[in-house]
Amino acid sequence: MCILSNFVENLKELISERDLDAAQLAEIVDIDVSVIYRYLRKECLPSLKNFIILADYFECSGDYLLGLYYENKSTCFKQAPPFSERFKKILNDNKTTRYKVRKSCNFARQSVDDWYFGKYMPTIENVMRLKKFFDCSIDELLGRE
Repeated sequence: MCILSNFVENLKELISERDLDAAQLAEIVDIDVSVIYRYLRKECLPSLKNFIILADYFECSGDYLLGLYYENKSTCFKQAPPFSERFKKILNDNKTTRYKVRKSCNFARQSVDDWYFGKYMPTIENVMRLKKFFDCSIDELLGRE
């Protein structure tokens, strides 16, 4: 999976730039060290919550962290609002509906409703699909810009 490899490569680079090891990073960002090691071994992508924590800590864009942009412009982003709040706003701003998103992206109705009502957050893979649907950056989608 290319996105996973890009994420791990960039995460390792950012850890190295801060002269940290996985245990130190885990302690700083309050993510279990075993989870950090799972990322570094390319076993999984982070949850959206952990993804935002890492991007905030490293002051990088979500697109950079996933390898979608190759230049890391260190920036302080706004704190991301709850995903459900941002999802409602981006739907409204784009004059679209949950139904259109669901049909265009082939999402289950329950998933889209769960995101809309704040029951769950999407996976990174689904964030990528939403980014493509809305033709925006990950940070714009998450409300970090």
